[in-house]
Amino acid sequence: MKKIGDFWLTIRDFWKKGKAGTALFLISLFVTIYGFIAMDYEVTRGWKGHESVQNVLKDISAFIPVGGAFVGMIVGGVDIIMLLSDWYLERREKRVQMAKAEGIAEGKAEGEAKVYREIAEWDRRRREAEARGEQFTEPPPAPPEKQSEK
Repeated sequence: MKKIGDFWLTIRDFWKKGKAGTALFLISLFVTIYGFIAMDYEVTRGWKGHESVQNVLKDISAFIPVGGAFVGMIVGGVDIIMLLSDWYLERREKRVQMAKAEGIAEGKAEGEAKVYREIAEWDRRRREAEARGEQFTEPPPAPPEKQSEK
């Protein structure tokens, strides 16, 4: 699964750096394909020399804005997908960070409660021993060591 994630990260990086080149390539590709279609049409109708060349160039020049709009829709669609993906990944990362912080806080609260329970148990045993008239020699629980937060 990691390889697929690396693949998509590579695609994302390429898209962010090479989007303009990709768009120009696609426009050129579409215009070239349309040019071959227009040329084939003129040839099948009967080639009339200069007039056929003018017809092909006129068709191609009319197609360039359409091809550009089509490529713009493709590029815009990919950009929207990338934007939504970035938003989702950022949102997921925030949730992970909040869960980690919440887990650390819960862990601290649990640790403090455990220490208080240990002290209360020690104190209970001490009072019971005093009530029985026995000498209580058990040392109090050691304070927890200060640990650095990770």
